[in-house]
Amino acid sequence: MPDLRFCLLGPVRAWQDGSELPLGPPQQRALLAVLLLNDSRPVTLERLSEALWGEQPPGRAVGIVRTYAHRLRRVVGADRLETLTGGYRLVRGAAPLDTTQCDEFAAAAVRHQAEGRLREARAALAQAVGLWQGDALGGLPGPYAERQRLHFTERRLDLIARRATLDLALGRHHAVLAELVTLAAEHPLREQFTELLMLALYRAGRQSDALDAYTAARRRLADEIGVEPGPGLRLLHQQILQADPALTPPADSASDSASGDTARSVPPGQLPRHLTPRQIPFGATDFTGRHDQLHQITTALRDPGVMPVIALSGLGGTGKSELAIQAAHATCADFPDGQLYADLTGHTPQPTPPEEILEGFLHALGLPSQAIPSSTASRTALLRSVLADRRVLLLLDNAKDTEQLLPLLPGSPGSAALVTSRSRLFSLPAMHTFHLEALTPDEALVLFARIVGAERTGAEPDAARLLLEACGHLPLAVRILGSRLVSRPVWSIASLCDRLTDENRRLAALRHGTLTIEATFRLSYDQLTPDLARAFRLLAVPDLTDLPLPVLAAVLDVSPEQAEHLAEALVDASLLETPAPERYRYHDLVRAFARTLTHPDDPAPGQILTRLLTAYGKAADATWVDPGAVAALIRQHTQCTEPGPAHAPAARLLLTTALSHPSSNAALALGRAANQLLPRVIGHDSTAEAEVRLALGRLLVEIGSPTPALAELLHTLRLCAAHALPPALQAHTHTTLGMCFLHVQRYPDAADHFRTAAALHQGLGDRSAAVPELLRLATALARSGRHTEAQHTADTARTISTALAAPALNAMVADTLGTLAHEQGHHRQAIRHYTTALSHHRATNHQRTGRTLLALAQTQRAAHHPDAADTAHRAVTALTHDGDQYRTALALTELGHALHLHDPSRARASWLQAQRILSAIGAPEATTLHRLTGTPLPTPPPAPWPSWTPTPPPNPDVSRP
Repeated sequence: MPDLRFCLLGPVRAWQDGSELPLGPPQQRALLAVLLLNDSRPVTLERLSEALWGEQPPGRAVGIVRTYAHRLRRVVGADRLETLTGGYRLVRGAAPLDTTQCDEFAAAAVRHQAEGRLREARAALAQAVGLWQGDALGGLPGPYAERQRLHFTERRLDLIARRATLDLALGRHHAVLAELVTLAAEHPLREQFTELLMLALYRAGRQSDALDAYTAARRRLADEIGVEPGPGLRLLHQQILQADPALTPPADSASDSASGDTARSVPPGQLPRHLTPRQIPFGATDFTGRHDQLHQITTALRDPGVMPVIALSGLGGTGKSELAIQAAHATCADFPDGQLYADLTGHTPQPTPPEEILEGFLHALGLPSQAIPSSTASRTALLRSVLADRRVLLLLDNAKDTEQLLPLLPGSPGSAALVTSRSRLFSLPAMHTFHLEALTPDEALVLFARIVGAERTGAEPDAARLLLEACGHLPLAVRILGSRLVSRPVWSIASLCDRLTDENRRLAALRHGTLTIEATFRLSYDQLTPDLARAFRLLAVPDLTDLPLPVLAAVLDVSPEQAEHLAEALVDASLLETPAPERYRYHDLVRAFARTLTHPDDPAPGQILTRLLTAYGKAADATWVDPGAVAALIRQHTQCTEPGPAHAPAARLLLTTALSHPSSNAALALGRAANQLLPRVIGHDSTAEAEVRLALGRLLVEIGSPTPALAELLHTLRLCAAHALPPALQAHTHTTLGMCFLHVQRYPDAADHFRTAAALHQGLGDRSAAVPELLRLATALARSGRHTEAQHTADTARTISTALAAPALNAMVADTLGTLAHEQGHHRQAIRHYTTALSHHRATNHQRTGRTLLALAQTQRAAHHPDAADTAHRAVTALTHDGDQYRTALALTELGHALHLHDPSRARASWLQAQRILSAIGAPEATTLHRLTGTPLPTPPPAPWPSWTPTPPPNPDVSRP
């Protein structure tokens, strides 16, 4: 194994097998220094860029960093310098690093001094100081290097002061005097060096010089910073004036205390090994759920071969601390030497400094104050030394980040750390990470019943579940609601549920005493940078459960890359969830909280929604577009926008979505959005009105309600004629009218409209749009008995489709050829065409697949094919998945027909199910099914007008315009 070592305490250098390595120019060395000082932890490209150039990196900063990393990898080895997603990590392994050696020498000095071995302590400190070969990171540019230089300068001076303190304790005042004169002169504002110099002069018999040193120091302090000497220096001055015997050199320097306040000696045996701290807080007796996670955590903590670090992250209120406390109590016997607890307050503006936590831990382990060093690194080294042969669990609650956490971790197997944090912590060696989300509905109900009481919960089970759903099953929210009900025994659960259904009152209802959801979320929000806080507020504006990456980019008005960066940072802060790559969502309560926040520079909600509508309109065929989300946005935009032309983007998007997703699960939502939008555009924008009415007509035709559809479509045609609206809009209107007439078996009228639509598309030069119209025309002609003309029309469509080489069009052609063959009784030929169509459909296109399967099942039944029932069942599955209720019912009807001869009971069950669906939407096919099932027709019969359509005219004109 090559002998590799690194040095940072001076110019950055590296040696391998005794030969110095060429590390390149200063900035490349600076990159190496950053990676080394991060001690095998990942460093992002952003942090590396900031380290090298600060807040104004060059335009090619990332490329330059990658170039430096590539060169360094060739020098130190590709196995050491790892490329990660968005960053790098240097795995140093066992390769010595002088900064680490320095920490080891300093820790050894603390141990020696605590055991009374002052000479060994002084020698260890001398070795630590001797590692410096000039200014740390000498000659390196960049703000990071400058900050580290200041840090290591302070570190060196601290080590020198501690060593000089031991020199005086060992009676070496003559030997150290010259060095102290230089140090006091070079660092006149560091009173510790003046104290040591005064003490050395006094012990050397130079009392007058010692007093002069005090006078000079006092004058400098007054002149330069306008202050008096500190209490330590003043006390020493008085002791020298009085010739205090306490200043006499120790008779036995090996066992007596040293002067100074850094790390005084402790007689051997003063470290009480028998002390067993048990600091874990009391656990909740009604703790509920998390059984699998609790088991995994306790199992990981009990692993004897490693030093496990268990990190629990999650939104405030998910119960991270409680789960950690439960795990700590469950493993108490596994850590016989103690359990330490500290709240790191990382979720507050002022997290607890690591040195403060370390001091508390060392006290808890029995070390007196005089044995505890002043620097963080020395305290960390001492803690790890004390824990080296013990089994102790450290519960570190509410950590801010890895930087705060690292100095607090044990250093060897046996002990373990259990960490909670609202932020997702970067991985450390042997770290197990658990991200907590809300409880399941059943777990939340159990917790609620344990707080409120099983009898009271059982009396209103439905209200209890609704209440818990309204609070998103968040443990803290469940506890607040339960506590409110316990303190108000006359309240019903339903009455509290009413308060939570209104989002504007929800957060106010989630307060009880000092418990409040809003304050919990506020702590996380206050930690965000301005950019993240803005993103957090704006992303909550749209009424969308799912937030795909393009939606984020539109809301924030930034590039997708910037939007993803912001969203991932919010995920790391546990303020946003990511159920899948490039998809995000809020917890319901977090979104409610975000909507209470305002900022004068934020755009108005209407402006944000308009941007969103435009983004959706440009990406109508994208896989991330959800028609249900479109409907929600249109309704929200309608509510916050006055009637007029501002609704044009919403009308255009509604039509585009209705044409591309006419029979989906969102058809009902789209219809309601159209009904809400229509009054806002009537009389203001004829194009928008025509688009909304056309969308309504298309949705109604697709769900099997041709009568109300006809009224909307005829109105649309009149608008097109009166206002000379675009030909494409006219074409789509004729298409939908043709579908409407096809549905009511008025085949010649249907053919006329399809022919007109095809001509309009061809006139626009849109051959791909003309193909479906020609195929629909062929179907209408075939059902009119004009088979030769139908076949010729279908062949024309096939020629165009073949030239365009479009699989979707080829599938439509095969579908239509199957229909034509079926109409003429050529069942085998029809089955081949439908099978070809299925091979062209995308697996995710449930709409087209389901419709083709339905047609295939009908043909197979006509041909007495044994697979007819299976094909019909597959059609039911596909159409149900697509949300097409009307055709799902038709497929169920077909399934009943296929089963009738072999399994009459299943056939009747299928018919009954289809009958319920068709009756609910007012489709005429329901009447036939009532006769098949022998069930009476409802009185009165269901109206053919869905509840979300406009009020129908008394006698709609169904004649051909």
